[in-house]
Amino acid sequence: MNDLSDIFSEEKKSVIAEKKNGSKKIKIIAIVTVVVLLLSVVAFVAGVAVGKSSGIADDMPLMIEVYELIKKYYYKDISWETFQEMAAAGFAGSLDIFSGIVSEGGGEITSGSIGIQVASSLYNEQVITFVAPNMPAYGAVALSKYDEDFNLDRAFNYQSAAVRMREGDKIVRVGYKFLDEDGQYKYRTERVENTGAAYFRQVLNEFSDIDELVYIIKKYDGNGGYEQGYYAFEITKTMEERAKLAYYYPYTQDVGIIRMMEFSAEADADFADCVSQFIRDGKKKLILDLRDNGGGNLLSLEYVAQYLLDNPTASELPIMNLISNVGYGKEESNIVTSSNSNPLAQQEGISLPIAFPISKLVDGFEVVVLTNGHTASASEGLIGALQYYNDTQIVGSKTYGKGVAQITIELSNGQLLYVTNGRYFVPTQGANGKLEWTKTIHENGFDPLEENVVVDRICDYAMDKCVARAMQVLGY
Repeated sequence: MNDLSDIFSEEKKSVIAEKKNGSKKIKIIAIVTVVVLLLSVVAFVAGVAVGKSSGIADDMPLMIEVYELIKKYYYKDISWETFQEMAAAGFAGSLDIFSGIVSEGGGEITSGSIGIQVASSLYNEQVITFVAPNMPAYGAVALSKYDEDFNLDRAFNYQSAAVRMREGDKIVRVGYKFLDEDGQYKYRTERVENTGAAYFRQVLNEFSDIDELVYIIKKYDGNGGYEQGYYAFEITKTMEERAKLAYYYPYTQDVGIIRMMEFSAEADADFADCVSQFIRDGKKKLILDLRDNGGGNLLSLEYVAQYLLDNPTASELPIMNLISNVGYGKEESNIVTSSNSNPLAQQEGISLPIAFPISKLVDGFEVVVLTNGHTASASEGLIGALQYYNDTQIVGSKTYGKGVAQITIELSNGQLLYVTNGRYFVPTQGANGKLEWTKTIHENGFDPLEENVVVDRICDYAMDKCVARAMQVLGY
């Protein structure tokens, strides 16, 4: 066991300095952000004004006036090339939150994989929303305990206590081990409490070259609060195995839980494996956890739908209708159907089994879906189909309401233009009993029945109020 007794010794010497530095960083980032946004607006206005030479000046006199004043008083020049990029990006980005221009390629900086997902609550607490079962954090045991003043509890026995990190817990500090001037290992921690998720990710990126991190955790008590004291977890990062995108939990004798993180070819492979485990375990009822699932690939949705929809013939079923603008307002209808394969998986070298309706193999198969405000897009498309074909109930809170599609166009400068060009409709039953496409997801989402509204943070399933309500819906 590593000795974590001195974990706060170095921090106590530098808390004030760190707080000031952190404050400066945040202020600088905020100032830069404001300036960039201002420049984008200015450039767009200026660009429109340049339309004098193209015959549109008479249509936008206010734009021309503003541009001339900017040219007169703004403290630096903006090149024509820069204006075009900024004006185009500003205009496209102002259409809606899904449209915009991005550079081709690129990517996010990562800091290794520890199998933890963190989200900021209303009060910017770093609440753990997921601990991946196949990653190091899932099996981590707290090595030390501290009281509210961060004094070491020397009576704590980590082996007998076996306190583990779980969903609902809050990360208040992240630390690392280092060598002091005398060649002795010590620990230093960085405060992440009440900083926002962006800052938390920044802290992790600063530790990207460190293999072992220490997390100081407040344990969630299951009733909206936290246990007294703090626990220190030492976790080794790994890049050897990717974090899965769907997980199976054998909850009770008859009920299994599948949590799906997104819709993609890799997620499909993980979901298919979960279905196999569900059937092999002899489960009959499924709780499908789509909380925080923001959607993803349409082909993935088609594949997953084939497993879940009540469909005794295993044929393709219509699950959504996409009404899109194919050019200058001309609308085209495209019916999205369930499918037993995902062509994208084959292109990416991912092996998928042929999908089939679970209800063909499991008598009395039933699904309840868990949702929250981050359940969106493809997740909502699946919910609409489940409600139509399976009469499925949802438990949790209102979904996001993202039911629009984007077209991607490569520009002459290599950048990619995303334009929202269509809306999705989900199936409903008309007055004559026939399928109708009149219900749109966008800006509406799905509301649970009044008795199924459960607004609670994501936590370990044993304490999860959404799971408890889902069990009641399933008759347990």
